[in-house]
Amino acid sequence: MEDIKLILADIDGTLLNDAGQVTPLTREAIHRLKEVGIRFGISTGRTPYAVRRLLKDWGLDDATDYIIGFNGGSIYNVHTQEMSSNFMLDGETVFELLDDLKDFKFNACIYDKDTLHTLREDKLMIRTAEMNKLELIVDDFEGYRHSGVNKVLVTAEADEMDRIVAFFEQDPKQRNYKPARSADVRLEVIHPQLSKSKGIAILLEQLDLRADQVMTFGDMMNDYDMIRDYVGVAMGNADERIRNVAKYHTASNNDDGIGVFIEENFLK
Repeated sequence: MEDIKLILADIDGTLLNDAGQVTPLTREAIHRLKEVGIRFGISTGRTPYAVRRLLKDWGLDDATDYIIGFNGGSIYNVHTQEMSSNFMLDGETVFELLDDLKDFKFNACIYDKDTLHTLREDKLMIRTAEMNKLELIVDDFEGYRHSGVNKVLVTAEADEMDRIVAFFEQDPKQRNYKPARSADVRLEVIHPQLSKSKGIAILLEQLDLRADQVMTFGDMMNDYDMIRDYVGVAMGNADERIRNVAKYHTASNNDDGIGVFIEENFLK
């Protein structure tokens, strides 16, 4: 573990506790990584446009070097403010997705820089826009039909999302998109070749780092590849499938899982 040069953390259920906060112990541990020459970054399904503003609220703006957003679809260098995009969804694929979901009760949204475009306004979409500090716009997505998007976020009540996930698992035909559940009520839909792991690989090539020099923290299935492919640490609240491929395990997001692991393995 002495070769670790970069630590990347998922946000929801990992970096943040259930109250949406970075605990003081975890915040302090992340800040102290610089003392031992380890860089820190975020690897999330969220838009990097929102995360770069939220870092200040979390007290991590001075401690974060990189943001990998949209489940690997974009890389943002916090210091140079440079943004790059990878493996975007074709606009027509958005409507393929909506057609596949026509028999379910769901909502969907597209992140577009500092705005969130949604099929309809509901409590979950309002909360999603507010928590990411984005303007919410009701939209039929037609404006994206002939352009690319980083991802589509599908939302539904938990029991309905169970049905949606089961639909994709039971009908694994080749599609022009890839769905991955990121919470009880959320499904991230991205380019079929994309994953957080792929986004990390692009960043590592830029930084000239090896896979065994990168540690990743995660909890849900959209974290699966990055936990499997790097030095993965499963949170105590992680999906069992994440725990099975992780090299290490730590406490839950409500029990300073990241902070405790960093302190015990890098700061003592």
